[in-house]
Amino acid sequence: MAKFSATEQKVISIFEKTKNNSKKINFMKNDWKIIKVAKPTASKGEPKTDVYLLLENNTGAKHEIKISIKQNNADFLENKMSAKRAEVYFGSNWKSVIEKNTLEIKDKFENKILIFKNKYKRVEKGSITLGWKYEFLNKLNGELSAEIDVDLNEVYKGIGLDTDKKNAFINGERINNSGIADYLLFVDTTSIYTDAQSIIDSLILIDHYIKENPKVYFACKALNYRTLKVPAKWDGNRPLSVFVNWTIVDGKLNHEIIYNNPLNVKGNEVAEKLKLALESLNIQNTDNITMTNIVDNSIVYTT
Repeated sequence: MAKFSATEQKVISIFEKTKNNSKKINFMKNDWKIIKVAKPTASKGEPKTDVYLLLENNTGAKHEIKISIKQNNADFLENKMSAKRAEVYFGSNWKSVIEKNTLEIKDKFENKILIFKNKYKRVEKGSITLGWKYEFLNKLNGELSAEIDVDLNEVYKGIGLDTDKKNAFINGERINNSGIADYLLFVDTTSIYTDAQSIIDSLILIDHYIKENPKVYFACKALNYRTLKVPAKWDGNRPLSVFVNWTIVDGKLNHEIIYNNPLNVKGNEVAEKLKLALESLNIQNTDNITMTNIVDNSIVYTT
């Protein structure tokens, strides 16, 4: 996220420099000066527009450009899915849609390692899985991923955003529809743009992009409880599409994977329940987990 913010600020600074120097850009076969540039903001959460431009030509006509930035090294399209956003995407039966998605790959969830006594790929040593977030991506990503049928205008533009994000603040002024993106800008983080015209020339109209890229995928990404941190840490109170119900059975740590309550149960709730179970069993971290204090040893990675 830090890298994305830096990219975003770099793009904004290039436009600001052009605006301050009163240089013009060519857009839609016309010359324009930039009279406003900003990152749209909302009271809570993020609009789809990352960079807002207001242009004016020599006749006094004005034109908005609302840009959604995508880094070439990032695949996600929606990485903070909440129940509210899911309802916008899927309608009133959103729970059933997400549950259906996850149950179609249930066998993959059931065969996942959940406790990591050692580092495994990108998972830190000492991690215990709390559950899985629900994200949209532009390509398949991992075994907990599949194609999904969803409104692409919503995914890329955010046409169904709540009023606060849709009519975002631009330099302190609320502007109607400023949070709904119209253009995509793909940025190579190893060779970012250096001038405003090259950015403008690289913009892709979202309507055109959707026609050429009609597929979107969901992916379930693990939220892990890192026991070797003191105190233990996890990456926020994220809504979980599927979560692990950690309990104690016959004096041993037990788990059950829950599919039927998507995005209503969040990371903090699962983490607190796991924490209590570990404390009851006198388990400080994954080093203390053994064959004698866990019900199913097959979920433990030890190599």
